[in-house]
Amino acid sequence: MIKMITMAYRLSALLLIFTIIFPFSCKQGVIEENDEIHIRLKKDPERLHPLIFPNPLAREVYQYIHLPLADFHPEDLSFSPVLIKTIPAKTLITEGRWKGGVRFDIEILEDAVWENNSPVTGNDILFTVKSVMLPLTNTARYRESMQYITDIEIDPENPKKCSIILSEDHMSAMEIALNFEIYPAYFYDSDNTLSRLNLTNLKDDTTYLSEVLQDSSFIKFSEAFNGQKYSSEMISGAGPYRFAGWESDQYIMLEKKQNYWGNRYSFPSLKQNPDKIVFSIIPDELSAMLQLKEGKIDVMNEVSSDAFEELKNDKQYTSKFHFFTPQLNKYYCILINNADPKLQDVKIRKALNHLLDVDKIIQTLENGHGKRLFSPVHPNKPYYLKSLAPIKFDISTASKLIKEAGWSDSNKNGIADKLIDGTLQELKLDIYITGQELGKRVALLLQESAIKSGIEINIVEKDMKLIRAENIKTRNYHLLPTVISYDHNLWDDLKPRWHSTSDSPSGANDISYHNEAADKLLDEILNEENAEKRTMLYQRLQKIIYEDYPVIFMYVPMERIIVGKNWNANASMKRPGYAVNTFELVEAK
Repeated sequence: MIKMITMAYRLSALLLIFTIIFPFSCKQGVIEENDEIHIRLKKDPERLHPLIFPNPLAREVYQYIHLPLADFHPEDLSFSPVLIKTIPAKTLITEGRWKGGVRFDIEILEDAVWENNSPVTGNDILFTVKSVMLPLTNTARYRESMQYITDIEIDPENPKKCSIILSEDHMSAMEIALNFEIYPAYFYDSDNTLSRLNLTNLKDDTTYLSEVLQDSSFIKFSEAFNGQKYSSEMISGAGPYRFAGWESDQYIMLEKKQNYWGNRYSFPSLKQNPDKIVFSIIPDELSAMLQLKEGKIDVMNEVSSDAFEELKNDKQYTSKFHFFTPQLNKYYCILINNADPKLQDVKIRKALNHLLDVDKIIQTLENGHGKRLFSPVHPNKPYYLKSLAPIKFDISTASKLIKEAGWSDSNKNGIADKLIDGTLQELKLDIYITGQELGKRVALLLQESAIKSGIEINIVEKDMKLIRAENIKTRNYHLLPTVISYDHNLWDDLKPRWHSTSDSPSGANDISYHNEAADKLLDEILNEENAEKRTMLYQRLQKIIYEDYPVIFMYVPMERIIVGKNWNANASMKRPGYAVNTFELVEAK
């Protein structure tokens, strides 16, 4: 009797475990006909908090939760309304308190509501801007552009109507005013702490700001806003999907909102075709490809060139998968810590540029599908400086530059050395990689050629979270292969990444690049209204950056996305290159 009870208990326990695990596990066997879609993520995105962490990987998830007022349409890249009725005209302010500025009068969609069915209003826009502008929050990357928003006037008769006022007419004024994720004030500030803040005083009154920074209630709000609570535990927005769960380094699950208000509208960001979206976190590409072939994964992007071509050319899989290759706004490069004593000399940075055979990387790692670039401007932009001369792979030129910089192999051990601050130092550099295949192979190629010129490169593999915290933000690194991604804009704002004022732990100038002439041009570009003159400024800036060799610019890749044909799918130039909320399940025949 006891044995039978024990066996029954074990069977019940196994059934319970199966019931709990099954909904969150990858699909078994062939692709099932259901409306749950599975996407492979290369790594854990760390946070789903765009104002704090506008990370390209995190964006693949939070784009279905958080929405901006307006965005670029994924099909034709036209700037289109999302949470508002129409794109407003820009009004120049010619008198009064904000004379010299510009105003955008908007009206939020009448039926746009949050998860608790409360309306999306101008107060939520005001809250979002305040949360960014409060210096206690870790929102530096948004704060850089949103600093131009000086006031938000809400219609006292209709909270769905408001005016967003910018202090000056900026080249990207429309995007600054409308293209940022709006947060629900009721959810992220249940105590209404920020309702006591005056946005204008926060920006312009030093005394007021100092009082705010010492107020315990604002400190408490910021600690919560910056913390993990609103990054991985409690997440809410006006998008078509709700946050349903996150198991670190395993999966993130989103569920379709019921009776969603956005179903009445046609903009792609508001669609909610699959019932569930499950992001499976699978770092190893071989494992991910196996699960894709077995039907456990429906969508896989950033596929390596070899794996993509192999599957695409395999007849047994061509009928099972869509293969997409959109060109996105991103490029690969190797960051150089310009503040490091060994790398402050432009000749050493130039030598490093000559030591990487980028053409070989494009041919061998990308099967020729890549376009070289030599500046932070995408080659498809009309203001890209095409006259920049290609930097050739040349070990002898690199060796010559190293000698000109005062380095020589005095102890005949094959590594160049030099007296720095009275101490003999060897030209040994660390390059940090995260374990991704492309980063590994690039690092190995650079290591192999560098030693021939007298530079020893040590490859350090480390988790990206640790690299960001312990190396990038502290500037305790030499080299770092990375991808730079950015949203589509008619004119790219390069100031956050390249201006010397952004060289701080919270800023985006991760390479500590400082050049007074570049700073001046970055400031002038933002305020130049004439398109021709602005183009000239961009091109002058690119020439300065090119001659400083602050990073090793590599190339613009073609994105590689594979989607199971059990879904009607398409790709877009708008990052991340796909939107699974628009995918439709193919009916079984």
